[in-house]
Amino acid sequence: MTTTNEFGYVDDEGNVFLNAPSGPTKIGQYAAGEPNEGLEFFTKRYHDLISEIELAAARLKDGKGNVESITALIDRIDKAIENPNLLGDFDKIRAGKDSLLAGFEEHKAVASAKKAEVKAAALAKREEIVALAESLANSTAWKVTGEKYKELLDQWKKLPNADRAKEQELWKRFSHARSAFDKARRAYFSTLDAGRTEAVSAKKALIKKADELAESTEWANTTTAYKKLMDEWKATARAAKGQEEKLWAEFKAAQDKFFANRNAANSVRDEEFTKNLEVKLELLKKAEALLPITNVDSAKAALREIQEAWEKAGHVPRNDKDKIERRLKAVEDAIRSVQEEQWHRSKPEVVDRANSLVTSFEASIAKLEKQKAAAATAGKTADVSKLETQIAQAQGLLEAARSGAATLG
Repeated sequence: MTTTNEFGYVDDEGNVFLNAPSGPTKIGQYAAGEPNEGLEFFTKRYHDLISEIELAAARLKDGKGNVESITALIDRIDKAIENPNLLGDFDKIRAGKDSLLAGFEEHKAVASAKKAEVKAAALAKREEIVALAESLANSTAWKVTGEKYKELLDQWKKLPNADRAKEQELWKRFSHARSAFDKARRAYFSTLDAGRTEAVSAKKALIKKADELAESTEWANTTTAYKKLMDEWKATARAAKGQEEKLWAEFKAAQDKFFANRNAANSVRDEEFTKNLEVKLELLKKAEALLPITNVDSAKAALREIQEAWEKAGHVPRNDKDKIERRLKAVEDAIRSVQEEQWHRSKPEVVDRANSLVTSFEASIAKLEKQKAAAATAGKTADVSKLETQIAQAQGLLEAARSGAATLG
């Protein structure tokens, strides 16, 4: 019994034939079941292939087709046509293939354009990376720039391939810039390492000097010496961070030991000086009680006694010294000011000048009186009035001059 459809048939022995233009062509055998099952099996192959062709064509139209999968599908179509293994409309299969090829060519053109666009963008980005790399070649910001070169290299590696020749040319420029920076950085740190070695030696020598001074009790001279050592330390180049911290700790320990000893000694001294301060504060009360000065000689005598006692009292705490000495000096200045004023008044040239001024005003008034009498005799009333005003002014000046002369001598 033969089972047929429009595309072929299956005989009783399970042989499957395709109705080809040249006549029935055997395409396979189905012995696993009934003949109609064989017919369905080989027909299903046809429908599956058609569905796959239609799906691929739709994806190509949407621009989502995959070049490799489309190529593989066309190869299977060609094999199915050359060596049929399914039952169906081969004209439809060939039409599907033609549709795929047309869409495939268009897809390849679009894909090629996109690929070219991607390559151009990648090339432009590489040129941007190279320009930045070259601009950083002379940088001395070693850490930041080194990290930036790593970042640029990572960006380079992630970019898709472009024109090989141009890419190699750009890579040479990038590599050259990075190498120039790395060479300068190595040279700098080589020099820095040498300088740090010298710095370590110099600072160890300073630490040794600081240790030698730590037990000194010559407080002033040793304090000056430590200041000088500190200046030398600051002027010396830094060692590596960890080593610098260790060296500084050793240097500071020596300093701290000396200054702790000095502070302890100062505490003892200040305790003694506090007693001296109490004495001087009592002397200050006596000195300030002399103000205001009414008798210079007695004030001077009293101040001499206070000054002698002041010297015998000894040193006071440093923080109080300037304050109490300013107060004593204020008393000394007040006595000196009064003394100088008295001396100035007793100077012969000053007295003579004051007396001459009195005589001058007296002569001027006498002259004005004569002028007034003459004007009165002549009946010049206006002149008389004017001369009386001048005489009154001169009389006031004369009184002031006599008063000033009276305070001299």
